[in-house]
Amino acid sequence: MRLSAHVFSAFMATAILAVANPSPERAAAGEPQLKFDFGRAIECRDVTTPAFLETHPDERVIDCTLRLSVNLGEGSISDVESIRVELTDADRRLRVVGFSPCTKLESEFAEDLETTKTVESTRSFTASLGGELPAPIGNVVAHVTPTLGGTKGGRESITEKVVRVAPRHAVVASGTMNEEHGVFFTLRPSPTTSLEGVHELSVQFMVPAKWRGDAIRVSCQATGSQKVFWVKQPKVWAQKSSAVALYLAGDMAARRAAERLVRQ
Repeated sequence: MRLSAHVFSAFMATAILAVANPSPERAAAGEPQLKFDFGRAIECRDVTTPAFLETHPDERVIDCTLRLSVNLGEGSISDVESIRVELTDADRRLRVVGFSPCTKLESEFAEDLETTKTVESTRSFTASLGGELPAPIGNVVAHVTPTLGGTKGGRESITEKVVRVAPRHAVVASGTMNEEHGVFFTLRPSPTTSLEGVHELSVQFMVPAKWRGDAIRVSCQATGSQKVFWVKQPKVWAQKSSAVALYLAGDMAARRAAERLVRQ
């Protein structure tokens, strides 16, 4: 049976749409299913040093540590290329003075790359002796030039050693944002680390001397790539954004206020 041009065009359009917009069941098959988890109220420690207090008598430094748990429900964690975490203060009351981990580079090689090159050469020489001998017949003089040839073989070896730094890739990239009122962390997998599991991210904020509590926003996003029409395109596998309350360690009233805030 031969299809008309109109029917054939409609069939091709339906096939293209099916590939470009697969059903939810088909799209979810094999894709990584991630879940982010972190506490909504974080206890902060006063880590002010005497040197800082001397130059900033009306301010303090607090340390805020976020424990981010990445849980893989389905799929493969190898499809996740990076996880980006942002801790920001929308009200710009908290200023970043430090954070951890800082940018970290790793290599798939245990040591730097070493290359050794050996060059060999051989030396030789020759010698000749010449003279005249009178011939026994008449006045003829025979010119005799005997040649003594010799070679002296000498092998010279030169070894060159070159050490190259093994290529390194950023497994952690971090820095400030929003004019130092926020921090970002970009986590990537490596031969010695995994994106799945618990990651501790710390930020040190400068606050007023009588600071007791505040709130920040924590945003997480896991990204990778997905083939569409045989072309890889960016893909967001999972994301989460939530307000997180901060309170000073040892201040029970501030702790209860932070817990009430996150329950709203």
